[in-house]
Amino acid sequence: MFTKENPWIKEREAALCTWKFDYNRGFISNMSVSLINDFMCLSKRQLRDYAKMIKVCGFTGVQLMDICAAWRASGSWENVHDKFKAFADAAHAEGLNVTVWCWAAEFSGHGWTEPDAVYQNADESKPACEDPRVLALFNKYYDIYADLAPYADRVIAHFFDPGNLTDTPSIIYFVKLLYGKFRAKNPDIKIAVDTWGCPENYPEELVKAGMNGVMLMELPFLPVWRQPGKRAAFREGVKALGCELGSWGWYTADMETDQTAFAVVNSRVMKDVFNRTREQGDAVMTPCYWSETDAYHLLNFFSLYCAGHLLTDPDADPDELLADSAEAVTGGSAENKARLLSVIELIRDARSGDGWDSYWWTEPGYILKNYPYESVLSRADGAIGSLEALINEPEPADGAAFPISRRQLYKLLLPHLYQIKKYAEFYCDLENVKRLKNSGADPAELQCEVDLLDCEIPEYNCVTGLWGQPEARIAFELTERFCRENGLNPPKRGAAVRYKIKRRIIDRLTVEQRGRTAPVAVTPAFYEGGALGDGLIRSLMDELSAEGALVKTAEGGYRLSDFENYRFDFSS
Repeated sequence: MFTKENPWIKEREAALCTWKFDYNRGFISNMSVSLINDFMCLSKRQLRDYAKMIKVCGFTGVQLMDICAAWRASGSWENVHDKFKAFADAAHAEGLNVTVWCWAAEFSGHGWTEPDAVYQNADESKPACEDPRVLALFNKYYDIYADLAPYADRVIAHFFDPGNLTDTPSIIYFVKLLYGKFRAKNPDIKIAVDTWGCPENYPEELVKAGMNGVMLMELPFLPVWRQPGKRAAFREGVKALGCELGSWGWYTADMETDQTAFAVVNSRVMKDVFNRTREQGDAVMTPCYWSETDAYHLLNFFSLYCAGHLLTDPDADPDELLADSAEAVTGGSAENKARLLSVIELIRDARSGDGWDSYWWTEPGYILKNYPYESVLSRADGAIGSLEALINEPEPADGAAFPISRRQLYKLLLPHLYQIKKYAEFYCDLENVKRLKNSGADPAELQCEVDLLDCEIPEYNCVTGLWGQPEARIAFELTERFCRENGLNPPKRGAAVRYKIKRRIIDRLTVEQRGRTAPVAVTPAFYEGGALGDGLIRSLMDELSAEGALVKTAEGGYRLSDFENYRFDFSS
């Protein structure tokens, strides 16, 4: 029996993702997004309430994501660290632990300009750590990270993504360097490494190199970790090495906001993932630490609440926990609890479903491609009405601590309901077109119906990732597939949307060009075109070339026509 005194996972932390909402991944601007929900915009008082909120969610700590993209978006690393230090003080005052997670080999790009970024040895036959330029770079940025050492209880090094370092001796060298700098300022600090993309022998090589006190961190449920025996074998290795086992639970409680960004409610998803993870490896060894993603911040409260309590007791009922999360927000009013519960249950059923296979966008059962549109349409107006009624309610006197007002929270949730309703209407219309086709309609009639499909789902003031509004992206994908299979012409993205994507193409290339005197040329693949559509990106880049904003190179790339305008830039 799991209890607070005997939890499944002893240390449970909410991992605050610091992608900037209006400047996502340091590449694209989004002028309409609300910053009320942006962690980096919260005051000291709000940070104190945030720490209290994390504690209410059942966590024992917080994990702060220190990355150069956040530094650029806030003007400097000092600004970000001042925010982190204030939050760390608030967390410690609530009895919460504080972990610093950092990009251990990524000090350039994402808007941050580092002209001296060199990650490989000039002599390719030698390790990177033997090149003085590489050493100078890493020492500079590890000193920046270590500024947070007095405020932290643990540091986690993330090395293999994006992958600037490639030789294991250098990675081990820099793990030890990072840990040494943190220990010099805080002798009691713990060290952990996550194993995202690492080679099989990495943990063993770390321990051989003297890092026997390191916590080795698995990932919870991405495809490679679902290979038969993978998790059990990893845990056997950790156990044999005598190390602690942790889990870096990216994506389970929340979708990282630089990709398919929208508000989700993952109560049932986490129940499914946690139980399947237990089955895969708890017979060998149970993690003593687990972090869960907090990317959408306050709109992610309901998932975070369920995450913290399920990590305490994975046998708990996720539906009961979701109801408890609604009560924590609304206080003692049974009517308001029921109203809010109808809202978050709709978001759960429309965007997450009952498990990983319906939630994750590459799975065949992905909910947006197997949409319960009839149920969603029957509930959408009622949920919108409930949320509008809540917006007009006074602040509850007995609700849990929260960094923003309930009214602000409800108003931030409202556009997501409109997105959900609009996607359900689109899906219903597409299903009707399919029925028309199955009834024997001729291509001309089908083409007319396809042309009437409204695939655009507005972004409103919601966070938008690099891949666009998720439901809009899938709406076009499903429509294009139907057209391709039936010899029809797919609808084009609307002029306003095409303009917006073109603007973001320019945004991202501008970021790449800044601080460089020679023109930077890219191909459509630079924009992760597989997510938005390779054909769409190429056609928009051709339009930008025709309009004079881009120049197409002889090699088939595209560069800014005014690249010279961006030659001056610095971050530090």
